[in-house]
Amino acid sequence: MSPSHIRLTYDGPALEMHTMDVRMLAPSLLAFGDLCEEVTKIVFGESVNTKVEVKASFQTGSFGINLSVTSHLLEQLKTLFSGKDITAIINGEELLKIIIGGSVVTGGPIVNGLINIIRWLKNRKIKNIEILANGRRRIIVDDGESLDTEESIINLLRSREVRTNLQRVIEPIETEGINTLSFGDDKNIITALKKEEAQWFHVPISEDIPLSNELRVMSFSIVSLSFKEENKWRLSDGNNTMYVTIADLEFLNKVNLNMIRFAKGDILIASTRIAQWQTADGGLKTEYIIEHVIEHRLGTIQIPLPLDQ
Repeated sequence: MSPSHIRLTYDGPALEMHTMDVRMLAPSLLAFGDLCEEVTKIVFGESVNTKVEVKASFQTGSFGINLSVTSHLLEQLKTLFSGKDITAIINGEELLKIIIGGSVVTGGPIVNGLINIIRWLKNRKIKNIEILANGRRRIIVDDGESLDTEESIINLLRSREVRTNLQRVIEPIETEGINTLSFGDDKNIITALKKEEAQWFHVPISEDIPLSNELRVMSFSIVSLSFKEENKWRLSDGNNTMYVTIADLEFLNKVNLNMIRFAKGDILIASTRIAQWQTADGGLKTEYIIEHVIEHRLGTIQIPLPLDQ
């Protein structure tokens, strides 16, 4: 299959002289290539490859991109977006419709592409995503409005890599003198984004996801103390050393009044809250909080004697 052409057109007063800062253009080009590759992998699987090349000729305020999609994509398109009776012809334009929105195969349903979904959201918070009887997904936002789309588009929407690359493609229109970005081919413009819409395409700030929260009695040896406002002491549970927040105000007050003194090897037996989160980058964060000190045991081990009580 011969490559088809996708044209991205940046437009604005800054481009009237037929020039565009390479430090702005290069990251956008690279991001668009990465965007197409990642979209293809998510929608059609790892076995499908795309190749993005910059077209040799540049026009005023625009640049063309040649996109090649392997023929292995055809049968998967029939399954995902239509049925066995539909003849699918996939090229760069059709992939762009998945990113933007449109009918991906001849006679097939209109797909609410990634850009159209983000435009519709307008930074509104997604309250819920329902699975419909026909296999599509219904996005419900916090004001009650809803929109139906495909599962594959939901997967694009939740992909941080896809969203990051899309943001980088759009970023130039946030600069002074560049006002719009159009997506299309050599003949037609499919859609155009305006400067005021760019904010909707910023990658959402990820929040840590709570995994567990439990309260249990733990014993710690004191490594170092801290009397700063956050009251994080460096303690050891015998295997690991960690920073622990002391939230027992009565205990802290006694420490501040010198009613409790510490020596090397002292042990704290305390009711401790252990909370864990999955971080935005996929890591794990654990926090220890001592809510109540049950006992402060001196580190000096005395010889036990059978004394009468």
